Amino acid sequence: MNNGKRSSLKIEEFYKKTKELLKLKSVINKTPRSRKIGKFSSSKSFHSVKTWGKREIQYLEKLSANKRREFLKKSLEDNPSCLVLTDSLTFFPEIKNEAKNRRLALFSSELTRRRFQEKANKFFLSLDSGEITISGELLQIFGLGVLIMGDSGIGKSESALELLTRGHPFVSDDVVRIKKAANKGILIGMSPALSRYFMEIRGLGLINIKEIFGSKIVLKQTKIDLAIDLKKWQQEKEYDRIGLKFAEDYVILGEKIPQLNIPVAPGRNIATLIEVACKVHILRRKGYRAPEEIIRKLNRALSHPYKLKERKRE
Repeated sequence: MNNGKRSSLKIEEFYKKTKELLKLKSVINKTPRSRKIGKFSSSKSFHSVKTWGKREIQYLEKLSANKRREFLKKSLEDNPSCLVLTDSLTFFPEIKNEAKNRRLALFSSELTRRRFQEKANKFFLSLDSGEITISGELLQIFGLGVLIMGDSGIGKSESALELLTRGHPFVSDDVVRIKKAANKGILIGMSPALSRYFMEIRGLGLINIKEIFGSKIVLKQTKIDLAIDLKKWQQEKEYDRIGLKFAEDYVILGEKIPQLNIPVAPGRNIATLIEVACKVHILRRKGYRAPEEIIRKLNRALSHPYKLKERKRE
């Protein structure tokens, strides 16, 4: 690559791709995330990501409120896209206020500053190399390569285990290596060599899928056709119950992958929901959409009110 060339992506994409890898938590919900974040290939460090650790916070603690604001203005005058506080440290109110004024994204990480910088640098280097590592599960379901993502502890591994017991080939657990194929627009997912065939299940520890279920249930790699994001169910949130709204495509290495979001609540069979989501995606590719069909039926019924009344009487 030429010196000065920059690999970049939107802050929203950066957060989605690295929230588990870098143990990130968003601090300000309404932060504009369309701003770009990236790394200059001529530099050893990533650009537009400012990281602070214990040293900076301990220094801020010693300052008065006015001195603290002066320090923040000077430290952030290079206008980074986001500020990450490592070591699970807490942001001062002055930092949040300055971030809002500068439209700066704030994230906290439980990693140490050194560990965070190492992992983040590797992540940006992977963008340059045409390969990336993402946290999630990868299986082949009904012939589709499906990348299953979601928050830690939401049940990704358990769902993947149930899916493979139903006969869907397993590729990778927890960490998925993704690279571009020679053909434009095709992404290939695989397991890192070290963890290939292994899965971590809470209460059982590490299990070897190949030894338990046989070699026919495992694949070394698969093309990625669909991304499914498991999200925790929020009582106060209104969900699309018909299916007219489509989630934005998931962008990996500059390529767009269709994405479906599945809210997860106690009692929901996640594996079955994932199977149905795959069937829905297959039908959509063929041009069939159930919500559009029910709307057509409703429109026909409303255009013939007398027939509708007769049906109600029946």
